[in-house]
Amino acid sequence: NFFCNTPMCIFLGAYMSMGIGIGMWYGLIFLYVDGYLDLGKDFAQMFLVAFVVGIFATPIWCKISMQIGKKITMCSALLVIVFSFIYTYMLSPGEVNFWELLMLKVINTIGAACVAAMTPAILSEIIDYSSWKFRTENTAMYFSVYGFLSKANLAIGAGLGLAIAGWYGFDATINTQSTESVFGLLIAMTILPSVFILIAIALILLNPINARRHGIIRRCLDVRSTRIKSDIARDKLSALTVKMAV
Repeated sequence: NFFCNTPMCIFLGAYMSMGIGIGMWYGLIFLYVDGYLDLGKDFAQMFLVAFVVGIFATPIWCKISMQIGKKITMCSALLVIVFSFIYTYMLSPGEVNFWELLMLKVINTIGAACVAAMTPAILSEIIDYSSWKFRTENTAMYFSVYGFLSKANLAIGAGLGLAIAGWYGFDATINTQSTESVFGLLIAMTILPSVFILIAIALILLNPINARRHGIIRRCLDVRSTRIKSDIARDKLSALTVKMAV
């Protein structure tokens, strides 16, 4: 029933698309900072501070999702990531300082923190839908596929980004890049990833499961679970009665 689950197929398309887009940016971020902006000495500090900010941003996103729903929250976070891609395109070597670079990574991490929190939450709703519709428990399989894609889509994105930048002639070992190589780097880090993220947003919005529908599904599952438990208890009682009679 895996491929008959329409919400899951939509989820897989969205997750692959957003993972490839984010993977392209992350696969090239060090080359961008060190080889293009010549700020490689600030790279570690930038990531460290941004990740700390991401830790504090996660519970805020969770509270927002309770107000506006998981899908809209996820799409909002993806738009934040797209903004970070646009910001990446705007920075120029020799004109950017550490604080502007830090702002870039903080913006990106804030969006990525929400994606990391909302993705398994949305998947859990889809699993409930699968349990209700197909009357089977496939949580392990669904999360196994999700875990595999969590690695695969980022790796595909990073490889694709590096391939495009290399095809345009970007060389991280030289100090001066050609106009064409810089264009290839920025295409692979900003424009193409933005397209992938926008595709993901469109697919997420197509997911038919929202808070109201998930609530209905959850109540149906609870009723079914209660009925099954009652039937089991009745069967055990009947078996015990027969045993005592014998």
